[in-house]
Amino acid sequence: MTVSSASPSTRLAAFVRRPLFIRSFAGLLAAILLYGAFGYVVLPRIIQSQVEKIIPEKLHRTASISKVEVRPFALALTIHDFSMREPQSDAVFASFETLTVNLSAESLWRLAPVVQSARLDKPYVHLVRTDAHHYNIDDLLKKDEKSAAEEQKPARFSLNNLEIAGGRIDFEDQPAGARHAVESLDIGVPFISSLPSQVDIVVEPLLSAKVNGTPLLFKGKAKPFAADREAVLELKLDGLDLTRFVEYLPFKPAFKLASARLDTRLAASFRQPHGQVPSLTLSGDVQLKSLQMTDPKSGKTFLALPELRVTLDRTSILSKQIDVAKVAIKGMEVEASRLEDGRIDLQRLFALAPAATPATQDSPAAMEGKPKSAPAVNAAASTPAPAKPQDAATIFRLGEFDILDLAMRYTDRRPAGPLSAGVEKFNATLRKLAVDTGARKVEIGEVVSKSAHIQVRHDKRQASASAPAAIPAVANANTAVVPAAVKVDAKAGLSSDANTPAGYTMSVGRIGIENWEALLEDRSQAQPASSKLGSISLNMTDLSTAPSARSRIALKATANRNGQLALDGTLGIFPLHADLTLDMHEVDLLPVQPYVTDRINLQLSRAGLSGKGKLQLDQQKNGELAGGFKGEVTLANVATVDKQSGSDFLRWKSLYFGGVDVNLQPLALTVEQVALSDFFARIIIDPSGRINLQDIVRSHAEDRRSLTEANARSAGPQAGQTAASAASPDAGTAKAKAASSAVPEMSGAKAGNATTRAQPVTPVKIGKLTLQGGRVRFTDNFIKPNYTANLMGLGGVVTGLSSNPESRATVNLRGQVNSAPLTVAGNINPLKGDLTMDLQAKVRDMELAPLSPYSGRYVGYGIEKGKLSFDVAYRIDKRKLTANNRLILDQLTFGDKIDNAGAASLPVHLAVALLRDRNGVIDLNLPIEGSLDEPQFSIGAIIVKVIVNTITKAVTAPFTLLGSLFGGGEELSYLEFTPGRATIAAEGDDKLKALAKALTERPALKLEITAHTGTEAEIEGMKRAAILRKVRALKQKNLADRGQPVPEGGVEVKPEEYPALLAKVYKGEKFPKPRNMIGLQKDLPAAEMEKLMMANTPIDEDDLTALGNRRAQAVKDWLLKNGQVPGERVFILATKTATQEAKSAKEPGPSRVDFSLR
Repeated sequence: MTVSSASPSTRLAAFVRRPLFIRSFAGLLAAILLYGAFGYVVLPRIIQSQVEKIIPEKLHRTASISKVEVRPFALALTIHDFSMREPQSDAVFASFETLTVNLSAESLWRLAPVVQSARLDKPYVHLVRTDAHHYNIDDLLKKDEKSAAEEQKPARFSLNNLEIAGGRIDFEDQPAGARHAVESLDIGVPFISSLPSQVDIVVEPLLSAKVNGTPLLFKGKAKPFAADREAVLELKLDGLDLTRFVEYLPFKPAFKLASARLDTRLAASFRQPHGQVPSLTLSGDVQLKSLQMTDPKSGKTFLALPELRVTLDRTSILSKQIDVAKVAIKGMEVEASRLEDGRIDLQRLFALAPAATPATQDSPAAMEGKPKSAPAVNAAASTPAPAKPQDAATIFRLGEFDILDLAMRYTDRRPAGPLSAGVEKFNATLRKLAVDTGARKVEIGEVVSKSAHIQVRHDKRQASASAPAAIPAVANANTAVVPAAVKVDAKAGLSSDANTPAGYTMSVGRIGIENWEALLEDRSQAQPASSKLGSISLNMTDLSTAPSARSRIALKATANRNGQLALDGTLGIFPLHADLTLDMHEVDLLPVQPYVTDRINLQLSRAGLSGKGKLQLDQQKNGELAGGFKGEVTLANVATVDKQSGSDFLRWKSLYFGGVDVNLQPLALTVEQVALSDFFARIIIDPSGRINLQDIVRSHAEDRRSLTEANARSAGPQAGQTAASAASPDAGTAKAKAASSAVPEMSGAKAGNATTRAQPVTPVKIGKLTLQGGRVRFTDNFIKPNYTANLMGLGGVVTGLSSNPESRATVNLRGQVNSAPLTVAGNINPLKGDLTMDLQAKVRDMELAPLSPYSGRYVGYGIEKGKLSFDVAYRIDKRKLTANNRLILDQLTFGDKIDNAGAASLPVHLAVALLRDRNGVIDLNLPIEGSLDEPQFSIGAIIVKVIVNTITKAVTAPFTLLGSLFGGGEELSYLEFTPGRATIAAEGDDKLKALAKALTERPALKLEITAHTGTEAEIEGMKRAAILRKVRALKQKNLADRGQPVPEGGVEVKPEEYPALLAKVYKGEKFPKPRNMIGLQKDLPAAEMEKLMMANTPIDEDDLTALGNRRAQAVKDWLLKNGQVPGERVFILATKTATQEAKSAKEPGPSRVDFSLR
């Protein structure tokens, strides 16, 4: 084989000179020249003509191009000054200055467009909204029908270095009369590709513009057509004016957005691995500034928010996991009002406008009313869609929520009770909030607040012509919808129907509050009320709504001026549980005064409440609360004054309740000790007889009454009733009854009635009640002149008070009444259904002169001097009262008579003389009894009535009184004699002894003796006495004739002697005597002789008077001699014969002497 020795250049020159090469090169050169000529000359014209032809056909708009440049060898195309006009108008719809596209030669073998770069300079689009649902591009958005295969097949292309520079979009909103502009629009997309060779290339899109002057920036990375599609997009906004976009909300707002600007620094990351669930995460900051929402009608700003910042922390939107790193609200102000018709104004302002009736999917209105999407690349069409989770739970997490300087104001304008409330300077931080809708629980790490000022004010009720309209139960366009499923059960709390999911469980790890203040004002009362709570601090841990969960709570606050409040313990919500230690110190009770001032006539000038104890509450399965309170309570430094005069009415230094035990199930109260110290009370009876204690509480219909001044107190209806009862006529001592009926005291009917005692008695037990340092000033203005008494040094102990019917409390009290010692002892049970008591009270040596007004009122005489001691015993059992009142009046001396129409007309001095012993002491025992159920029962009235009746009985039946004291009874008022005789019988000695004793013990009494003679029996007795005297005289003569002595006591005629002596006396009588037939005197039986002698014995008035005088003198002599009664105290009055008494129309008196006292 021969090897060529020619050089390469020689061989190349030989090849070039070959005809084949020359022809091939010439052909290639011609093709290039033709390609160049076509590209430079022909193709621009074709492109320009086709664009100007196709656009009118397809888009129904005329288009024009100034110039088209094609650089065929550079595969570059440039279009200059493109313009498209509105249909049937010369207005520019869209335009751009230049469009430059550089293709890559790779397009030839890829058989797909591969754009190396593309740039669009100064594009412009003019958009117009012609009405609510139509735009000037509606015709462009109509989508051509394509086959399903075409819809699902992804396009193959590669676009690189895509740029839009200096673009502008004008949007004209004709219905709203607004214009919007997107200026300086720059878009950069370095690469977008669906070709296999380009799937790993990272694309970094960019969008920058000014929206209505607000800078807008989007930038990011995307690989949308890879098997695992990924995209990252950043959004930056600076001061976007949201007020320009209110008109494009899907509803018509009732509020006006006065201002609002939006800043964003957001990054959205999308990723969808092949065949798996896609994920979309969002992170960054959103800041809302200068938000101000107003009421279009009133112009009032109801929401102002200077700044709201939300920081997102990789929030996964598609997986429903929302992570917010921080939310901060600064300077927010909210103002809401409840209108007169009961609605909340925000309810109206945030209500949605009525929506238009939606068009059907296939209706022409639907097709024309909503814009159609432009044909979009469906990159996922070739792969099956992954299964989407159904009803996946949403998890929301918030790292921190800061509230700074929040102010909220609420006003209730309803006439029933205008109310305003506000919160200012509210600062709080919430940390670690987590909401899981699947597990239905809300968890909060902690809530901390460093300051808040709360103010609530209730104004006076306003007059209204009609009641406010009821809030409709169903929602309308201006009201919120209340879910019908929710209902409230008193026992189970908040529940729902079967279609409502179970409620959420909420837990808070810690709640911390410091430096809160609350001012509560109530101006609805006649006297405004105000209360202030300051330095409020609260610390709660482990708060939860889970069943049986327990949280720890500690609360402290100052109340009003010097009050201190503290609370510490555990709480539970479901079911309700509390185990708290309470501590109060000097909590001012003056704010309570305005709520009762219209119903009482006293003014609370100071009062402090203190207490310590344990409060335990547990909600039972039936919904009722069990538990109670154990501790102590003190009501200290209480002072009340009369509203009218400002004088002291009731006050005390301390009212202490120790060992308090209140049990709710069953309801019971136990107090180990109650102590009242250094107390004072002012008690007054006014001129109408009404006690001021009855006027502490008054009805709205009554006028104000003074509690401490008699002149300022009105009589009232009760006084009229008293006067009416006093004026009612009655038999007997009417004036005495009137006096007793006017005694002002509560009746038994008011104290209790047997028909109202069916309710069970709550068990109450008070171990010990101690009184110390008490003083009561009592004034009785019912009496003229007035009476005043001071009860000093009141103290003592009551032990064992209980509502147990079988128990009795022991009472031991002491004190002084106008310096006179007072003691009260015994037992009582005032807490049972029926009052039971057995008490004894004693007073020693109380001066009576100050009681002169009472004696003048009831008996018509004043008291000059005297002292009172009494021992009283009162017993009430089964509503029956029995009482013994022993009154000892020492040296009681009445003065002059007092003219008083209401006083009983009684001989008081005689009564005193009857009742007072020789030592000047009146000792009375006045038993009383009665039933508490009697409508007119009154202890005071009974006592007065008994005293008056005692005096009346003493002066009307003095001997009955003396007989009850010294023996003899009613028969002590007279002494009977044998008819015709003047000799005191043996039984008369006993009566005279009792009378003599009474006169000795009552040295002020004087006795008057009046004899009564002249009855037929008396005359017959005198005649028999005359016969007997003659018989005795005859026997005495016979004894003298025989020389026998006469007995010292007088002769006594024996029965066997009497007939013979009588016959001799009869024989010596000078009256005619019966004779026999021969004229001799007949011998007659003794009886016949007595009858004849009596018939012939005359008795005249002188004889009767003499008999009476002898009898009176016999009595006086006995009293002076045997009874040792001074003669100056015994007087003999003239004898009353039957004839004399007949002349005075009196019945003849019996054969006796009557006694009377003076």
